[in-house]
Amino acid sequence: MNNRYTRIAVIGTHCTGKTSLAKALSEALDIPLLEECARNHEIKSASPLQYVEIQKRILAEQIAAELKFPGFVSDRSTIDNLAYWLHSCAPIVDAHTNEIYIKKAMNNTRNYTHVFLLVPEFYPREDGFRNTDIIYQLQIAETINTILYLNRIPHHVLSGTIDERLRYAMRLM
Repeated sequence: MNNRYTRIAVIGTHCTGKTSLAKALSEALDIPLLEECARNHEIKSASPLQYVEIQKRILAEQIAAELKFPGFVSDRSTIDNLAYWLHSCAPIVDAHTNEIYIKKAMNNTRNYTHVFLLVPEFYPREDGFRNTDIIYQLQIAETINTILYLNRIPHHVLSGTIDERLRYAMRLM
């Protein structure tokens, strides 16, 4: 199997095992792993307006990282970025800013050859970065599902252990 141009987005809300699966896929397919860009930013302590600017930077960093390689496995995607934007930023910015962000995020989705959605299967745990509110986790999961459905983005839902997820994903390649 030639994976040179395989562009995999491992998506889902926080605390679903995306990082573990992305690392396993990257190793199994011998293609670069793009780590989650959001971890490079102070999100928890940001004011709403600071969060808007952070989300803009995260989207730009995600797109830039994806442009560096012809093939990759990405821990998150512009789909995830859009879900967090719609949940927290869209209500407090103007329509033009929303339109620009949505277009950038959605235009990039056509570059993915595979989209693997991980759904919440356990409670978020405190790690100093993630929001541990289960309601918030489920809201983001629903927003991601809505983006996928309304935009008819082909994807596969993966669940179970990391080994089960990896085996299923590999069968789909």
